[in-house]
Amino acid sequence: MIMQAHHHSQVINYNIHKTMASLLIAIIGCTLGFGCFLFKKFRGKRYLLPALLFSSTIASMHYLGVAAIINAGHRHASITYVILSLAVIFITSLIMLRLTHMMLVMTGKNDSYANFYRLSATVTLCLGVAIMHFLGTSDLNMAPSFRALTAINQEVHIEKTIAMMLIVLIVMIFIISIFIWFVNFKEHLSNEILKRELIAKNLQLKKMTQHDALTQLPNRFYLQNHLHTLFERQVEPLHILFLDLDGFKRVNDVWGHAIGDELLVSISQTLRIVVSDEGFVARIGGDEFIIVVCQREKAAVIELAKKVLASVSGVYTLSATTIDFLSASIGISIYPEHGRDIATLLKKADTAMYYIKNKSKNNVIIYDDTEMILPT
Repeated sequence: MIMQAHHHSQVINYNIHKTMASLLIAIIGCTLGFGCFLFKKFRGKRYLLPALLFSSTIASMHYLGVAAIINAGHRHASITYVILSLAVIFITSLIMLRLTHMMLVMTGKNDSYANFYRLSATVTLCLGVAIMHFLGTSDLNMAPSFRALTAINQEVHIEKTIAMMLIVLIVMIFIISIFIWFVNFKEHLSNEILKRELIAKNLQLKKMTQHDALTQLPNRFYLQNHLHTLFERQVEPLHILFLDLDGFKRVNDVWGHAIGDELLVSISQTLRIVVSDEGFVARIGGDEFIIVVCQREKAAVIELAKKVLASVSGVYTLSATTIDFLSASIGISIYPEHGRDIATLLKKADTAMYYIKNKSKNNVIIYDDTEMILPT
């Protein structure tokens, strides 16, 4: 294969009818190819039909464009090169369509991958067209014949017409591309905003289902999931502190539930501060709270429980009154000493709490099978 570069200038002219025909073939063929690609029953699993349409369109446009050259001399087309060029453009069309399909699949899921597939499809098609063009014109002799020179004299302005048409076409393609990019960007931005709103709503809904609406502490549902997780990986004993307020009913009866709710919020904040990183605090209903502590030493857990009792028994200045008579009772059960399921541990902690509440309020006790009887 020999490529020659001529040092003298040579004007190349085109047959306007064949050139326009190649443009028409490109528009119709690409439209049919994309239409076939978009319908699953036409494209099939291997994209053979749309690839055949694309490659036939590109090859027809190329060879018709070569035939439109007026002042080309001897046109010799090697059958081998023609077959190679057709094979190249068909294979690259298949790869381009596969990459385009992957781009459509990843759009909205992973935009980085979608952009990568988009760029890969573009580069693949460009390479295919370039290689096909190189193979298809490798044996073309551009030395002008007498007939070609006559045609040049008769159609002296044809190259200007073609140039103007190409400029207009490029400008139109550029404008359309900008418009498509703007539409896609706007749609992508809208989808991204919607996706973030949905994520925020889902997080808010998840928090509502797993947290107490009044105190924002984890609720019973969250507590059960948290305990299941701790049971699976627990090495040290797990202490479950069941706390019930003493005198809270009086607050509701005298000042109403609004003041009672205000008091519960204040107590929840106090529990968070006192327990801190030593344990986990949840509200399971009414004036009942659960504190989960992972601690080997029972004495350390008792010490933490006494700190909690001291903090709860403080003075609360509320919007309508001041509360200074509140206290709490705490019953403790231990995993796995007192059981290996949540229901049993909560029931034993509850039993211990009522046991100490009936004997002496504002105190803490660990569940004891010999002294305490579980309710049936």
